Amino acid sequence: MRKRLEQYWRSSLLALLCTLCASSLAQVDTLDIRLEQSVKEIISSDFDLDLLPAQSIYGQDWNARNIDSPAYDYKLMKLGYTLDLVEEGCEYVHPFKGRITSKYGWRRSRWHKGIDIDLDIGDPVYAAFDGVVRIQRYNPGGFGNYVIIRHYNGLETLYAHLSETLVTVNQTIRAGQVIGYGGSTGRSTGSHLHFQTMLMGQAFDPSRIIDFNTFTLKNDQATVNNTWFPYIRKGNTRANIAPPNARRYHKIRRGNTLSGLAQRYGTTVNRICRLNRISRTTTLRIGRTLRVR
Repeated sequence: MRKRLEQYWRSSLLALLCTLCASSLAQVDTLDIRLEQSVKEIISSDFDLDLLPAQSIYGQDWNARNIDSPAYDYKLMKLGYTLDLVEEGCEYVHPFKGRITSKYGWRRSRWHKGIDIDLDIGDPVYAAFDGVVRIQRYNPGGFGNYVIIRHYNGLETLYAHLSETLVTVNQTIRAGQVIGYGGSTGRSTGSHLHFQTMLMGQAFDPSRIIDFNTFTLKNDQATVNNTWFPYIRKGNTRANIAPPNARRYHKIRRGNTLSGLAQRYGTTVNRICRLNRISRTTTLRIGRTLRVR
């Protein structure tokens, strides 16, 4: 009798444990299913592509990750695009009425493809034209928090180094709407707005169409062609073509020689020595930066 009771209690206890485990597993499975049902990533296919701006230029190409999308078409850009920048009910609003701290152009061996506008952290940043948000991302080594808006006039604008963004991908935006706040995120040495104007994923000088003294458009219409992109050579968007009078620099690596640098950059040893106040016998230390043009 005693043994039977022990066996009974053991069997009962085992059954109870099995029931509890099964119940717990069922709850976990239910939780997983509910999470899968409630958390859904928004992708471009959920967005009505027929509502995309400027389809005469971009078609239905809608990439929320790559800035230079769609690919730059050199043949079409040689012909150029005539854009009506504003029309009745669709005006221009300056992103932030601040002082320019850095212009579009060549900057220490690379192109600075936008205009930097001074602001304080927390200052509101405004959308320049009506459009739809194509990209809203964080890039720690570059733009920090940034937003790209594709506009109905064919342009795209980029707003970088924001402390906070207030918009999401696929969101329709009106000119003058606050899209974020000024900051110094990403690769930045102080609070400012890095502002770009783009066509077909490539940036041109915003001052070609915007007067940064009066904070207004220079004209209601603009004809953009390949000459607006001086860093591109025959469709190669990574050519990084330097202006004829641009300063160029080179960081010394193992095996570099003055004669080799002169040949590489189309100059002379004497000119490199003169620019850097060195002689032909100066030891080229690895990591040193020399001006070569």
